[in-house]
Order: sequence, then C-alpha cells, then structure tokens
Amino acid sequence: MNWNGLELPDKPKVEIRRAVISDLDQIVKLIDSEFTKEGFGFVNRAQVETELQRGRIIVAEDKRLIIGCRIGIDTVWNMVVTKSRRGQGVGKSLIEHIRPRTIRVKNTPVGHLSKEQKTNFPDPTVFYEKLGYRFWGNAYPKNFWQRAGKTALFHNKGKLPHIAVYKDSHSLLFEV
Repeated sequence: MNWNGLELPDKPKVEIRRAVISDLDQIVKLIDSEFTKEGFGFVNRAQVETELQRGRIIVAEDKRLIIGCRIGIDTVWNMVVTKSRRGQGVGKSLIEHIRPRTIRVKNTPVGHLSKEQKTNFPDPTVFYEKLGYRFWGNAYPKNFWQRAGKTALFHNKGKLPHIAVYKDSHSLLFEV
C-alpha cells in the first residue's frame, strides 16, 4: 500500500477458521502458555478436545502456527491471543468470524492467583465495547467437568459472580 509516497508494511496474513482435531496440541499449548498463566482460568486437554469434536473452537493461524483461539460459537466461553500478536486485530477477527450473541469472560482476579497475576489482570470491557457488545452483568462461572470417557460437560460452581457477561447490542432487541 502506498500513502503519500511512503510504503506501508502489509498487515500480517492471519487465517481465521474452525479448528480441527489436529490443532489440539497447539491449542492446548497456547492456552497453557497464555490464558492460564495470566489468571483467566484453567482449561484442560479433555475440555479442548470435547469442544473441538463439537466444532466450537475457532482459531487464528499465521503460517500454520495458531496464535489465537476462541471457545464457543453463539456464546464465547474463552478466548486467548498470544501476547506478541495482541493489538493487531487478531482478537477482533476471532470474534467477528462468526459473531456470538454472548461473551462470558472472567473480569475479576479471583481464585488461586499469584500477586503478579492479580496486579496485571486486564479488564476486557473496553475491548468488547469497541466491538459493539454491552456489559450485561456479572454471573457465576460455568465450569467443565468430565465423566467417564472423554466428554466434558458444564456445571455451575463458584462463590463469587466474577464472570462478566457481554451481549451483542444488535441482538438485544428481543432479549429481556
């Protein structure tokens, strides 16, 4: 692209797509290295595998390296982008690929977090509001649990409603 005689670098090419089972190891590694270390929670391999099998994970990929993922289609339960690629539109692309009606995200540093995790815990509100979502309220977490076999299911658990719920402002017309 040329602007006023200056060459501007192209944006990095990022492919947004539904994850496939062969992405499992990369997704788990990304979640362990970024999402869990920052204090957003713990998502185990069985949970990721279950959501992959159900077709509910979307990934951002650059040169066959997964740099971001979101878990959930109509409701996003978790989303992570590698630190080196934040602020480049990857998270926005993950959300807008198949726009969810609801996003649930931890907004309060609770649980077994280190002092550093609590101090550096980011508030996601500005990001989601820029994408057209409205803060709807706080809720209790819905945690995964696993029965015999590899199927992970949800259950409600927690003493504090520390999950922020955001709703797509365009889908609120008929919601109560």
